[in-house]
Amino acid sequence: MPTASQRAALLGHDIRNAVSDILGGLALADLTGLDDTSRQQLVRVRSASEQLARLSDEVLALVTGESPGEPHQNSALSLRDFLTDTNDRWSAHVQEKKLRFAIELSDDLPPLIGCDRGALERILANLIGNATKHTQQGEISLSVGMRARETLCLTVRDTGPGFSDEAMALLFEAGGRPVASKTPGSGLGLHIVHDLAEQLGGHIEVGNHSLGGAAVSLLLPRAAWAPGPAQRRDGDHALPDLSDKRVLVAEDNKTNQLLISQMLDTLGACYRITSDGQEALLALEDGPYQLALIDIEMPRLSGLDLIRALRQRETLGHSSEGDGRALPVLAITAYVLSANREEIYDAGADGILAKPIMSIESFGHAISNVLAKHGDHSLPSLKAEAGFAPLNDLHLDRLMALAGDANGRELLDRLRQDFETVQTGIQDGLRRPDFALLRARTHVLISLAGAIGADYLQNMAETLNTAAHNKDSSLSGVVGPRVISQVNRVLERLTQEFEDRFGEGRT
Repeated sequence: MPTASQRAALLGHDIRNAVSDILGGLALADLTGLDDTSRQQLVRVRSASEQLARLSDEVLALVTGESPGEPHQNSALSLRDFLTDTNDRWSAHVQEKKLRFAIELSDDLPPLIGCDRGALERILANLIGNATKHTQQGEISLSVGMRARETLCLTVRDTGPGFSDEAMALLFEAGGRPVASKTPGSGLGLHIVHDLAEQLGGHIEVGNHSLGGAAVSLLLPRAAWAPGPAQRRDGDHALPDLSDKRVLVAEDNKTNQLLISQMLDTLGACYRITSDGQEALLALEDGPYQLALIDIEMPRLSGLDLIRALRQRETLGHSSEGDGRALPVLAITAYVLSANREEIYDAGADGILAKPIMSIESFGHAISNVLAKHGDHSLPSLKAEAGFAPLNDLHLDRLMALAGDANGRELLDRLRQDFETVQTGIQDGLRRPDFALLRARTHVLISLAGAIGADYLQNMAETLNTAAHNKDSSLSGVVGPRVISQVNRVLERLTQEFEDRFGEGRT
């Protein structure tokens, strides 16, 4: 008999596969021809499915005692995009009760926050759900703004009866519902919200609005919401340019085949789709390929067996790329526990992408990581490169706040001097060439870029640093000029910041 942990792992795999089909189907569907009501309902289903995928991971972690999926830090989150998704999910739900739903945003909101998306979704789901349940007419509103000392405040208000004295006395208790309450429910909502708010580093305020109805606020101090120096938003990673890549895809699910095909088309790849492991193994004879995307659970020959067979061919001198190099392999799977990951890596995979595939950004980032392990730093197009922000405004704002008014001028001036020194050194190192100088200057640049949230520049500096260590003149010749170009953009941004804050150029 399988243990409870083993059964949970199997159920988690099946749930992920089912959610993957739902999300994949919705991603492929053209909603433009639908009426507004139908479109809103499908958007609501998509949003709820994404949350279901995250919640299933949390449940699996609780049952098995481990964190599913690849280890990661919380990513920075676009606050306005998140609130747009919240509106898409809840507006139709609230309108079903003949209520109005409104989101009110202040003008001074930070563009990015460093909070866990899943926790925020659960908090708002409970607050908006409770407000909808207790309101018979009028509206539900979500207002988001800043309070004193850069405290981020999200408030859900309703036009219902508000909290009774008995309900206020039982706030945040598990099952804390007044005995006389006739509204269906378990009383767990505010208990969950309270615990999640504490996990985020914030707290909850509850009361009745002066004009009637309840008002519940989530308050997050700056330390709880500001992205840390190491945090990045998925969308800030450069999507890889695969226009020179031939990709082998082994995937038996038709929905996933279509979804992966669309994403590879977007990235410019040439690809071949195979429907099982045996077909994929035969397709290797028609190489060369520069990347393989392999589903782990397939008929005839599993993904694990396919990867093992591929690596065995390479040890015998049959390289899929035709030049003796190993083929980069990204495994795609709904199995997410550590034992599953270890088995996949042991078989020879270079990386793992968990189902469901939530976005093209996560898809592209996983591919970039796999290619980088094989020394292939696929750069974005120059046009795409120019579209990335030179630095993260929140990071710079945070540095300036730490420096204080008295030292802010000196900090900005020092940053510009340091970037100019690094830029001059890199230019000299490329011209000579001097790999020792390149190593030294890029080492400094990596830290400088990280301090101001210049994620793309930091990644490029790391690539140039690796090229300098390997004395790879061809790679440094490609990456070096792009690094210098990005440093120029950072310097322009720092100069503009100096003028905006102090009304003058450098003294």
